[in-house]
Amino acid sequence: MPKMFLHAPEGAFTADARAKVAAELTDLGMACERLIDTPQIRAGIWVYFVEHAPDTVFRAGKQAAEPIMSLKVYALKGGFNAQTKTRMVEEATAILGKYSKTDGGQVPAYVGILEVPEENWGMYGKQVHLAAMQIKT
Repeated sequence: MPKMFLHAPEGAFTADARAKVAAELTDLGMACERLIDTPQIRAGIWVYFVEHAPDTVFRAGKQAAEPIMSLKVYALKGGFNAQTKTRMVEEATAILGKYSKTDGGQVPAYVGILEVPEENWGMYGKQVHLAAMQIKT
């Protein structure tokens, strides 16, 4: 049940684009953590857009001329493996490029996956147990 925080300059995404990014990142998070697709589990995947004034985003020590983005994905330890981490980085970057106001070239996005042990993760006042939410293989 990843929680995703997307930082970008104001205007990098339209309201419609934000909704599409959130939907596609939710689907990607479900697939990468191999979660059972139920309304309850799906509702536990949250995407936050954090917009910054354009004059507060810098690259190489200068105000960024393009909408550089940072996506931080918090996930339960063990939810991702090496293959799904690679998938998350590649596909999330493609999603951001598809919907942001970039020039269509290389997508200026950083994707970081931060794993949290189950004992450090809680929702609605209870600890979360990943195995109970994953597709049995």
